[in-house]
Order: sequence, then structure tokens, then C-alpha cells
Amino acid sequence: MKAENNRIFLIGYMGSGKTTVSKILSERTGFQLVDMDTEIERAEKMPIRTMFIKYGEHEFRNKESELLDKLCQVSSAADLMAGENTNTPRVLDKKSKYESFAGLQGGVVISCGGGIILDDLNRMILKKQKTVFLEGNPRLLFERVNGDTGRPFAFMDVADEKERFQKFLDLYKKRETLYQEAASFTVKIDGKRPEAIADEILAVLIL
Repeated sequence: MKAENNRIFLIGYMGSGKTTVSKILSERTGFQLVDMDTEIERAEKMPIRTMFIKYGEHEFRNKESELLDKLCQVSSAADLMAGENTNTPRVLDKKSKYESFAGLQGGVVISCGGGIILDDLNRMILKKQKTVFLEGNPRLLFERVNGDTGRPFAFMDVADEKERFQKFLDLYKKRETLYQEAASFTVKIDGKRPEAIADEILAVLIL
């Protein structure tokens, strides 16, 4: 795979293994690795969960979109919406904390946050990239993240596990079609090791 300006984006619900698979892809391709959640936490100097509590999910989503714009070298609203019909314009911050990401050269593997697809323009951008949806059975995903108190969503703290899973499932169902809309292709992860998932992705991307 030619590294020049290549961007590989991994999207999917919490527990789908985006972080792990992105690391393997980075190692195998020699591409730089960017974990969007980690970079936002570093820039904002607080965990995402704290950001949700202190400023609300909307503020976090704004930061997420800002970083995505830089990673994809979107420099203006006109660039963002060229050839597209949308009622969701975005004001681009010219003094962004994430400006350095606009200058990344060569190949980059990007692990996206689970909710990046909630924004119409984010989905538009991702669709134009090499974007892979890691699709997993919701029960499997829940088992992976159940008990992880670092997750930003309050429903993960619900005491009753049955109720907790139902809320987890409800959110998954709301997002599933959005992941599919944003993705170039989908890889089903059930029963597969992260290495096998990475192999499958590379087999599709290397033409």
C-alpha cells in the first residue's frame, strides 16, 4: 500500500476493538497511529468522562469533529460541503488545538470514537476516506465493556445488568445504520482475533 496521504479510519461501537486493531494495523503498515479519544483527552487535559460531565456531550462532539477536520485536511466549510447537499454547516476553528494534525504526512491509522458518526458532516467526510466499520454482536460488545467505569455514558453505571444491557442495546440500534452509512466497507468481528481482523482489512485495502 502506498503510504502517501493514506488515511485508514476505524469506526464502530464501544467494545468493537478499534484501539487494538488500529495498533496492529499501524505496526504492520508502518503508518502513524492516532487514537482520537486519546488525543482529545491530551489536548483538553481531562478524561472524556469528565468532559461529558463538565461541559456536556455536545462540547466533546465539537472537539471530535474539529480533530477529524484536521486529520482529513479540511480547510474550509466550502471544502467540507463541496458537491454535497447538507443543512448542517460547520464553523471551522482557525486557531484549533488540533492544527498540527493537518500536517501529518504519509500513512495514518485512526481509531475513531464510537459516536463520531452522529454528525452528518463527519459521516460525509468518513465516507470519502478508507473507513472500516468493525461490526460485532451487541451482546459480545457489552460483555467486553461491562464494568468499565471509565466509559462516558451514565447508563453504564446502572446497577441492574439487564437494564444496563438494554440501554446499551438501544444506543447500538440508533447508531448501527450510521456506521454503515459512513463506512467504505464492514468487517464482522465475532469470533475473530484482532490479528485476523487486521489481516482482513489489509486484504481489502491492498489492491
